[in-house]
Amino acid sequence: MSAQDSQAYAGETLATFDFSVSRFLMNPATHTMYASVPSLNSVVAIDTQSLAILATTFVGSNPTGMALSNDGSRLYVANSSSSFVGVMDTQSNQLVNSLAVSGSVRDVEVGRDGRLYVLTDSSLTQHDPETGASIGPNVPAHVYGGELAISPDKNTLYYADYGLSPASLYKYDVSGNTPQLLWESPHGGTSGSNGQDLAISHDGSFISYAAGAGQIGYSIAKYRTSDMQIEGSFNTGAYPREITFSPDDAVAYTVNTSGNVKMWDTQTFLSLGQFSIGGEASELAVDGSGRYLFAALNGNYWNADDTGRLLVIDTGRLVAAVPEPSSVILLSMGLAAIAYGRRRGLVAG
Repeated sequence: MSAQDSQAYAGETLATFDFSVSRFLMNPATHTMYASVPSLNSVVAIDTQSLAILATTFVGSNPTGMALSNDGSRLYVANSSSSFVGVMDTQSNQLVNSLAVSGSVRDVEVGRDGRLYVLTDSSLTQHDPETGASIGPNVPAHVYGGELAISPDKNTLYYADYGLSPASLYKYDVSGNTPQLLWESPHGGTSGSNGQDLAISHDGSFISYAAGAGQIGYSIAKYRTSDMQIEGSFNTGAYPREITFSPDDAVAYTVNTSGNVKMWDTQTFLSLGQFSIGGEASELAVDGSGRYLFAALNGNYWNADDTGRLLVIDTGRLVAAVPEPSSVILLSMGLAAIAYGRRRGLVAG
């Protein structure tokens, strides 16, 4: 790793790590950015205050998507070259379990009762987080690679496929044991093709699905999650690849094949400028303070060289503290339990 600690400016690279990254996952409660690193078969935990590596933990073959348990004590890791979900203790940074599922694992999310939604190469399934046993019917979807996202209250699951034409984005009610399809993106017109990335806002009010052929031209649509209507789009230019949001959801960061990270106002959809990073980032994430943008350059035609590396870039922003995911989840679960009790006459109104 190389780091710069001089007075930083927006767009400056503050740290460089010499490994390629498949996915990022931020835990603001512990100021930790998790990066799945396929070349190491490991997850690397990075302190987002010091930008130092806290631990490198072997988790399995070719790790990719990750999810935190509702109490933050476990990190679940999809191992895409095997049929196992790795389970890492976030206090000790040790692998404590490997859950066997059917198929090569692409991504994982955690439901409100702790169950795992596991995306494999052929299905989207539900599993017990301790044993890996199936605990409910498959989620109905035409699966082709892709990525998962879940709402802060854990009631709504989203699945987006990758690489198909047309591209498909699905929305499910997962508040019960049997997932219900609520919406599927219409094919043609605004659906786009060749899906690349999926990102949900921290408050759960909107979601974006980057597709290589774009939606409404070479752009990334912003879907309002309440009714999945398109509120507007970020006009990235050819070809949209990646999108992530600041912790206050005010800024979208996008990548297309330009070698730059572009910034957008999520309300007005106006450009806020761009950073040149010397290649096309294949994954983006912002830390809990909003100051650090993590960008994975994994060595491809659009990059200056063939080596994978992780850049940490100063965004020029520092946002107010936002509710930690665990707090949001616990609050929503508590409110849901009270509402359920009132409906059943178990709790006084």
